[in-house]
Amino acid sequence: MPIFKVKAYDSKGDLKSLRKDSSTEEELLRALSLEGYVPISVEAEKAKKSPDRAPKTLRLADQHLFCTMLSAFLQSGLSMTEVLRLLQRQTRDKRLQPIFSELRESVESGRSLAQSMSQQGVFRDSLVGMVEAGERSSSLPGVLDKASALLHGEIALRRRIQTALTYPLLMMVVGCFVAAFLLVYVVPQLTGIVTQSGQALPLATRMLLALSSAVKVGGIPVLIALLFAYVRMKRKGRRISLPLFSETRNLLTISLLFSQLSTLIKSGVPLVQALEMSGTLDPMPGRVKFLADEVRKGYRFSQSLERHGSFSEDVVSIVRIGEVGGNLPDCLDRIATNSWEFAQASMEKWSTLAEPLIIIVLGTFVGFVVMAVLLPIFSLSDLAGI
Repeated sequence: MPIFKVKAYDSKGDLKSLRKDSSTEEELLRALSLEGYVPISVEAEKAKKSPDRAPKTLRLADQHLFCTMLSAFLQSGLSMTEVLRLLQRQTRDKRLQPIFSELRESVESGRSLAQSMSQQGVFRDSLVGMVEAGERSSSLPGVLDKASALLHGEIALRRRIQTALTYPLLMMVVGCFVAAFLLVYVVPQLTGIVTQSGQALPLATRMLLALSSAVKVGGIPVLIALLFAYVRMKRKGRRISLPLFSETRNLLTISLLFSQLSTLIKSGVPLVQALEMSGTLDPMPGRVKFLADEVRKGYRFSQSLERHGSFSEDVVSIVRIGEVGGNLPDCLDRIATNSWEFAQASMEKWSTLAEPLIIIVLGTFVGFVVMAVLLPIFSLSDLAGI
């Protein structure tokens, strides 16, 4: 609850400096008036940063656990304040304890759970919107179950992507280190003997020595530059995008976006508001905002998708059928499922092809190194035989 610094005259006319907590400044002024104070200045006190303070945004796993436990406790018949008190006591994560404590205090002061979550600023806007819709329709436990399932699906999707990419990336990193070791240490040692003999080196050997010298001189600066660029992109929230996987990324985006839209609409959230809440899931800037603006102007959702031009004809057709038949959420759910299946098939294909491709590239490089090293050695052997 916010804390205010107050300077006010008491009933005796003495100037007092007070520290009062209140949900709003208006409520504080009313309370001071009832106590006989005449305030002359009210200033909100800035919260001090604490190492146990919650992060800017809760992890998906934490939000999923919050929805799951909150739904289970509410279905058991406990009140909201009792549930939040239990969550505060049971959590072992020190970052979450102040969140649950502030939520409980905010709910006890008369705010709704959605308002309290919005004030915290660590929950997804879409989750806050679903909770607000659940409170309005008196179906909060069921809405929390849907939100929990949605978050669980997104977490599972991210884990599958990480699993599919871990082995190829690990092979690539190991291969790069092996190649760097060969170029920096092994190649100069083996070719040094041939160079000292004064014999003309073959073209492949000269190319390998030039590559080895380039790695020695520019290897560390290039690594530092790449690390700097990676850290800078991380801070700006950017991601490295490869054109090869653009179709897979687009399918995953459509799957997440339409799945969340379906869940929000089923929870009672209007389409325009659902689009605005789901904008953070779309990496293409402005696309979801464009759709929301078009729907707000009076266009159908299918027409908005068609006018933007970045969605396939299949997606537009299924959405149009859902609008005509009055079952838009189910059609959105079907699109999300189909897109996820296509994306999963694409990821499996590339993860299956990545291993042999990396082996072929590394094998070709090692073969070139061996050939470039052995050719001058064979030449020396021929000369020694003469």
